[in-house]
Amino acid sequence: MFFFTFATQRFTSKPVFTSFFFLLLLLTLPFCLNAQKALPDTALLRTVVIQSTRASNNSPAPHTNLNAAAIAKMYQAQDVPYLLTGVPSLVESSDGGTGIGYTGMRIRGSDPTRVNVTINGVPLNDAESQGVYWVDLPDLAASAAEIQVQRGVGSSTNGAGAFGATVNLDLSKIDPQPFALLSNSIGSFNARKNSIYTGTGLLNGKFAFTGRLSSIHSDGYIDRAKVDLKSAHFTGAYIDDKQSLQAHFLSGNEITYQAWNGVPAQYIDDPALRTFNTAGIERPGSPYPDQVDHYTQQHFLLHYKLQPNRAWALQLNGHYTRGFGYYEQYKSNQGFANYGLTSWSSIDSTVQTTDLVRRLWLDNRFYGGTFALRWTPVKQLAVFSSSPLFMLGGGLNHYQGKHFGELNWVASSKVPKDFRYYSDDAGKTDGNLFYKMELNFNHGFSAFVDLQYRALQYRFLGFNQNLNNVNQSVTLAFFNPKAGLSWQFMPAWSAQLFAGIGNREPNRDDYTQSTPASRPRAERMYDLEAGLKTGGDVWKASANFFWMYYRDQLVLDGRINDVGAYIRTNVPESYRAGLELEGKVDLGSLFTVSGNAAFSKNTVKSFTAYVDNWDTQAQESVTYNNTPIAFSPALISGAEMTFNVLKNVRKQDLSVSLSGKYVGKQYLDNTGNEQTILKAYFFSNLRLNYDLKSVVGENLSLIFAVNNLFDAHYSANGWTYRYISNGYDARGDDAYTRLEGNGVYNQTGYFPQSGRNWMLSLNLRF
Repeated sequence: MFFFTFATQRFTSKPVFTSFFFLLLLLTLPFCLNAQKALPDTALLRTVVIQSTRASNNSPAPHTNLNAAAIAKMYQAQDVPYLLTGVPSLVESSDGGTGIGYTGMRIRGSDPTRVNVTINGVPLNDAESQGVYWVDLPDLAASAAEIQVQRGVGSSTNGAGAFGATVNLDLSKIDPQPFALLSNSIGSFNARKNSIYTGTGLLNGKFAFTGRLSSIHSDGYIDRAKVDLKSAHFTGAYIDDKQSLQAHFLSGNEITYQAWNGVPAQYIDDPALRTFNTAGIERPGSPYPDQVDHYTQQHFLLHYKLQPNRAWALQLNGHYTRGFGYYEQYKSNQGFANYGLTSWSSIDSTVQTTDLVRRLWLDNRFYGGTFALRWTPVKQLAVFSSSPLFMLGGGLNHYQGKHFGELNWVASSKVPKDFRYYSDDAGKTDGNLFYKMELNFNHGFSAFVDLQYRALQYRFLGFNQNLNNVNQSVTLAFFNPKAGLSWQFMPAWSAQLFAGIGNREPNRDDYTQSTPASRPRAERMYDLEAGLKTGGDVWKASANFFWMYYRDQLVLDGRINDVGAYIRTNVPESYRAGLELEGKVDLGSLFTVSGNAAFSKNTVKSFTAYVDNWDTQAQESVTYNNTPIAFSPALISGAEMTFNVLKNVRKQDLSVSLSGKYVGKQYLDNTGNEQTILKAYFFSNLRLNYDLKSVVGENLSLIFAVNNLFDAHYSANGWTYRYISNGYDARGDDAYTRLEGNGVYNQTGYFPQSGRNWMLSLNLRF
């Protein structure tokens, strides 16, 4: 019943998708019974798409792989950042507090704009803001065969440069058997997820089709942080002994009540107010009910692979992304002049401000192609233990973005329908070319070289020296070399060494909110990694030292530039240095214990902060030396213990897992001010997995999770703004405001995460 209701609600405006899905089911069911039972070429199917951005198993670049089995064991409805909670040096956060809706992650303290994300090697990061909005593609993890996280600068990738990490999602796996998977979840805060995922298996050994429809809802932990998410994923594939062709269509639609203001600092420690949401309260009376973010994103991916022989393989990828949507806001006391409206006069006075409802729109297109040509010589020299690998690859992508604002309603005036008060088009072309070489020598030595050249041009509407908005363009070029060595010096011991350079351009706001005279420079990072691994059949351990040195890292310093905007500025020198430890032990067949810890020192060598003085309308500067980099905990650690109660006993598996995670203190800016911090926190999760095989369908899987088991109250993200005012104390009028002392105040918002909550999932696979 649900699936028909869901399809009607989600795709009423686009019935072609629903019709296609059910037509696919009807047409392919007769063939499913005769689907291919064996793979025509197992090696080929495992690499339907050449993951040129993926690190190999023996790569010296530190990385974590999450395969399909691990994803299925943990994944319920929370988004990818929460699924990756066990990755070393990773901190996840959620605006609504539940992990559903707007979520984000930092890896080694690097924010989402510095974490490069690809789907089948195709860039996912927004070309202008450079961030990834996981909310735009709900239930993406349900389609993933593997997720790989590379820490540091990583291997060459498509899209913006990776400064903290690279996340590669592989959606290209072909299941040779027909299947249908029904997934339903319910949980705290009225959370629910329902999806159907089906595939034909290989038809006549050459064709395969899959389709997934999903719906996710949550009322959110934060007040009114309601989330309604819908998604679809359809694939079609052709494969033979020498080539494959695969097409993907992904669509996501999100309607999310805004919770991105954060909870005011004065409320965060009050149990009754720590879920307070200021979004929409500018409206007199009750909060504005349509203070929402409403966005649709659709991806079309096409992958062609040709492998004429054992030595050569060619991968061609084409992609097209269409995104459109808006966020709507109720704004009070807005000046008519700011919206191109005319003030109106009465007998007694002139009215210059009004309440209004506005929509800020984004309508964008992103398209292009990537390629990878791989050569693995069949004959090898005696010095090699296995055939070397040589790869030439690259990509060319173009982005077109339309930004415009519309007024839906104005209290004191009539405006034409969909009146536009601003419009700004932008375009960005990004191309790269890379060469990779992997050599495996005798006596356990291996080496790799990765050389990338990347160039881009960004066109935008921005301020010139006369503070007029005019069309402008910026052209940048980067060389990003990487190299590494691995040495297995004993059967159970190996050592790794990696060095690389990464470059990254400023984002949209850095360009549009500045003039050429105040425009920041591109960032550069030098990354050095040195690791040691050991282990056997029942245990594994590793240690990795990293040193990430930045030149011209971009940070907010509170300064106002020549167009009156708060800007990010280049810090000449900063660095991150740390040690990441990982370990896993199987204590017989009953217990598994795993864990990791990341110790780091994250420092800005010299930093000048600018503070607004509300009394003088000027700014005052303070210089700091050797202060902590914002949002960079000195310690992040986690552990999980799994007890296998039943393991393949009468077709049943039952396990119980208890995990815990500690995140150290974080500063909200780069001043090291103890009055604006995220306090250290610790939380635990309990998970029960039960599988019943070949009794009801192929597998009946139940997942019951209690998150934040001990009801810890903590915040995982926040923001702050500091100012001076001796003439006005705003604390009574603004709950974000706190007094630091001597006339110095800060306005600070926090993003608290939910207390104890639960979720139950039932997955039935046929």
